[in-house]
Amino acid sequence: MFEWRVWRDAARMPGYALAIMLACLQMAMVAGFEGMIGRMLLTAHLGAFLLWQPVVSSERRIEAVPLLLMALGLAAFQWLLGWISLAVWIGMLAGLVVAQAATRSARRDRLPELLGFGYLVLVLFAWVVPSGAPTDPDVRRLLERAACNAGYVAVVLVAIAAVAKRVRRGPALPDFAAAASAVLSVGTIVLTALAFMFLGGEPYERALLKSVASVAAVLLLLGWLWNPRGGYAGMALLLSRRALAGGLPLEEWLAEVAEEARRASSADAFLAATGQRMLDLPDVAGVQWRVAGGAAGQCGKTGRQQTRIAHGDLEVVLQTRGSADAVTLWRWDLMVKILAEFHRARRQASDLAEIGYLRAIHETGARLTHDVKNLLQSFEAILFAAEVGFGRDPEGTRALIQRQLPALAARLKLTLEKLRQPGLEECAQESLAAWWAQLRARLHGVRCEGEAGQGQFVPAGLFDRFVDNCIQNVRDKAGARGVPQACVTLFEQRGHPAVRVSDDGAAIAPERAARLTRETVSSEAGLGVGLLQVAREATLMGWRVRLVENRDGAVSFQIERDQPETDAT
Repeated sequence: MFEWRVWRDAARMPGYALAIMLACLQMAMVAGFEGMIGRMLLTAHLGAFLLWQPVVSSERRIEAVPLLLMALGLAAFQWLLGWISLAVWIGMLAGLVVAQAATRSARRDRLPELLGFGYLVLVLFAWVVPSGAPTDPDVRRLLERAACNAGYVAVVLVAIAAVAKRVRRGPALPDFAAAASAVLSVGTIVLTALAFMFLGGEPYERALLKSVASVAAVLLLLGWLWNPRGGYAGMALLLSRRALAGGLPLEEWLAEVAEEARRASSADAFLAATGQRMLDLPDVAGVQWRVAGGAAGQCGKTGRQQTRIAHGDLEVVLQTRGSADAVTLWRWDLMVKILAEFHRARRQASDLAEIGYLRAIHETGARLTHDVKNLLQSFEAILFAAEVGFGRDPEGTRALIQRQLPALAARLKLTLEKLRQPGLEECAQESLAAWWAQLRARLHGVRCEGEAGQGQFVPAGLFDRFVDNCIQNVRDKAGARGVPQACVTLFEQRGHPAVRVSDDGAAIAPERAARLTRETVSSEAGLGVGLLQVAREATLMGWRVRLVENRDGAVSFQIERDQPETDAT
C-alpha cells in the first residue's frame, strides 16, 4: 500500500505524468496505433493525460456525469482513430504543453515541457503525417526509424528532467494564448507542407522543409512587427491600447475625461458631458448615472440589455444593444472607475471652493467685527469724557468731542462701505502727518512719541486698526497691578514709516507669541482674531506686523514696510 501511494503521488507530479504520457504514446506508435495493442496504449496515454492536464486538478473527484462524458469521448476517439484524428490530437497536445511551459518562470523548470513539445512535433512531422500522406516508402521508413529512435531519447530526457527538478503545478492558469499560437503554427506547417505536395508536386520531405522555412520567416517578421527595435512602438503596444479601451485608446479616453473635468462648471455637468462621450463606445445606446445623495441623469436611448456598474458614490447603467462579453465588461468597469475618481476630485474641488468662499466671508466678518468693536470703545470713551468733563471743563470737553466725532464718523463710514463690498480691500492712502495728528488727538492715556515726516503716505485704515487692536490688547492685560501703560512710537525705518506699540505689562507666553500673527490663539479675552486679521491685511498691502520685543515690562508690536533686509554698507 505504501509503495502504491508513493507511485500515485509521483505520477501526479507534472513532470512524471508528462513522461508517462509521452512513453505511452511512444509505445503506441511503435506497436501501431491502429492495432489492438496500440489502441490500449493510447487509452493509457489518455489516462496519463488526465493526470497531467493543467486545467482541472488531478485530485478532484469525478462525478458520474463527467465520467460518462469522458467514456463517450474515449469511445468516439477509438472509433474515429486514424492518422488525421491522431494528428489533430497531437497538435492540440503540443499546444497544451507549450501553455504549461509558459507558466514556469525559470528555464530549468520549463525543460520537461520543452522537450515534450519537441518530441510531439517530431512524432507529428516524421511519423503520423507521413503515414497518411502519399510519401515514398523508403522515405517513410527512414522518417519512422528516425522518429522512433529520437522518441526514446526524448522520453528518457523528459523523465530525467522531471527527476532533476520536481515542479508541482502552480496556482497560475495555463497561457492559452501561447497554446493557440503553438497549435496554429504546427497546423500551418502541416497544411502548408500538404499544399506544396498536392499543388506543387513536391516530395514530402522537401515540402516539409519549405513549409518550415516559410512559417519561420512569417513568424520572424511578425515577431519583429510585434516588438521592433530602435525605440519604435510595435503592434503589441497598439493592440494593448485597443484592447484596453475597445476601439478608443485608453490615453485618448483619459485625455477626454480630463478635458471635460476642466471645462465642466460642476460635478453634475461633468457627468453629463462624459455620459455623452460614452455613447461613442461600441454597442452603447444610452447611459444613466446616479450619485449617492446627489443628482441623477441620463442620455441616449434605452437598449435591450442593461449593465449596472458602481464605484464609490457613482452608479452607472449602460444601455446596450446586445449582451457584452467579459473583456468588454472589464473595460467598462475600468472606465466607470476612472469617471468615479474624476467625479470625486471634481466634487472635492467644489467643496474646497465653497470652503474658501465661507472663509472669505468669515474673515471679512471678523475684520468688520473688530472694527465695530474698536469704534464702540471709542464712543464709550467719548461718552465717559462727556459725563465727567462737562462738569469740570465744559469748553475743553466740547473741543474734544468736536475733534473726535468727525474722525469716528469717517471710520464708521469706511466700515459700512466695506460691509457693502466685502471683497474690496482697503488701500486708501493718507498723509502721515494728518494721520499722526488725528491719532494723537483721539488717544487718551496713551503716550505718543515721534514726529511725522512730510511727503509720506500710509494706509490710514490699516494703521488705525493696528493701533486700536494693540491698545485693546494692552487694556485686556489689566490685573492686580492695574492697566499697563502703553506707548505709541512713530519712526522711520529704511526710508519708510513704522509704528510701534509698547507696554510695560507681562510678557506673552512663548508658545502663544510664536502663533499670534499666523493663527488664532485662545486667551481669556478671546481667540486673538483681531491681530491675526490685521497681520493678514497688512501682508496683502505690502506691510507686515511682528512682535519685536517680548519680556516682562517691555512688550512691543510693530507695523513696518515688508521689504527684504539688506546688509548695511
